[in-house]
Amino acid sequence: MILIAGAAIGALLALLNVPYHSVIVSFLFMALSFLYFYLGFALFNGIHLRKIFTAESYKGLGSWRIGVAIGTGIAISQITIGIMSTILNYPMAKILLQVGMAFTAVMLLLASIRNAKEKNQFYRNIILRCAVFIILGVVALLLQGHLFQTT
Repeated sequence: MILIAGAAIGALLALLNVPYHSVIVSFLFMALSFLYFYLGFALFNGIHLRKIFTAESYKGLGSWRIGVAIGTGIAISQITIGIMSTILNYPMAKILLQVGMAFTAVMLLLASIRNAKEKNQFYRNIILRCAVFIILGVVALLLQGHLFQTT
């Protein structure tokens, strides 16, 4: 939650064109992206960091649920990097966002299909998180090159 708030503050600093905003934005968005990419499966399944390497943490979790969590972590990480690239006016930002949104849409579809069968809170959380990040990606695509200024 702290990294999400930090990323939002970094985006606000970039919007206000504060000096060294690119360093702050890069650090916070990359940290958020690494968290989702490497620890997304644990974050989405509610597994604490200390218990990642214990077998009893994964009891009751099916391979489908772990696969959806890993895929969602990778997809959201891609959108986070795309949003950072958009804020900092990096090349390839549009491609990064489009690939990330396509992959997130696939995870949204898989979670929706599985939620229709199981009615599990995990899949509802994945659906909500994917939808929010797809919306953020669309906003970043629409505002690319218009909102954030280079110095």
